[in-house]
Amino acid sequence: MSKPKPPAAPDPVQLANAQSAANMQTAQAQQKLNLINSRGPQGSVSYVADPSAPGGFRQETALSQPEQQNYDRSTAVYGGALDTAGQQLGRVNDALGQGLNTEGLPGLQGFDPAAFDRQKYEDNAYQQATRRLDPQWQKIEDSTDAKLAAQGLGANSDATRNLRQDLIRDRNDAYGQARADSLNQGGVEQARAIQQGLAGSTFNNQARTQGLQERAYVQNQPLAQLQALLGTGQVGMPQGVQYTPTSVGQTDVLGAQGLALNQQNQNYQTKMQQQQGMLGGLFSLGSAGLGAWGAR
Repeated sequence: MSKPKPPAAPDPVQLANAQSAANMQTAQAQQKLNLINSRGPQGSVSYVADPSAPGGFRQETALSQPEQQNYDRSTAVYGGALDTAGQQLGRVNDALGQGLNTEGLPGLQGFDPAAFDRQKYEDNAYQQATRRLDPQWQKIEDSTDAKLAAQGLGANSDATRNLRQDLIRDRNDAYGQARADSLNQGGVEQARAIQQGLAGSTFNNQARTQGLQERAYVQNQPLAQLQALLGTGQVGMPQGVQYTPTSVGQTDVLGAQGLALNQQNQNYQTKMQQQQGMLGGLFSLGSAGLGAWGAR
């Protein structure tokens, strides 16, 4: 009785090649399932056989007739826009090569309320009041002197001295009231001057800001026009339909080979056990026969 032979070990190179071939076939099958042609109002997307392509197929996009006409017109317009943009590069270079010109614009003006001294406005108000009081009191004094002379009263008489003291007191009261009024008037004039100064400073700075903005706009206009020409839109291309790709599971060649080898090993072990059992039975029979022969 011949001894069972264990199963031969598989060739790893053959297994690897078999697995690689199975993977390639699975990938090709999965690719064909996902090559879905589509057609819509804009055009179509299709896949055609191409031996030179890595997967054997190439994607082709075709516009519908109206969209193709729009595309041709848009391309022509865009080409013309590019030509115009190229002609405007000189203007852009000139505009960008020069700094923003501020010549002739109002200078930036600050404002300091402390520069408006109140004393100056009070003195000015008092001077205006005295310009009215001086001729009035001069006229009163001249008239008083004429009356005293007409009455024959001397300069040193009691009546003359009393009258002049009254005049001096009234005159001082008038000028004192003028000084008091100038204090209030000076404050009013100062407040008015501060408001006018602030308004003038604000207007000046706003005028400068507006002037700068206008000149910046003029300077940037060539660049904005160039960007507009370069950004001229074109007709969009049709896109393939949105779908969920189909996935094909890979063939587990190595796993199948492992299961087959495991089954072969189990069969080998079973045969070995059966052979060992048969040999054990034959040994038992042989021992029994020898014992009976010796007993004779």
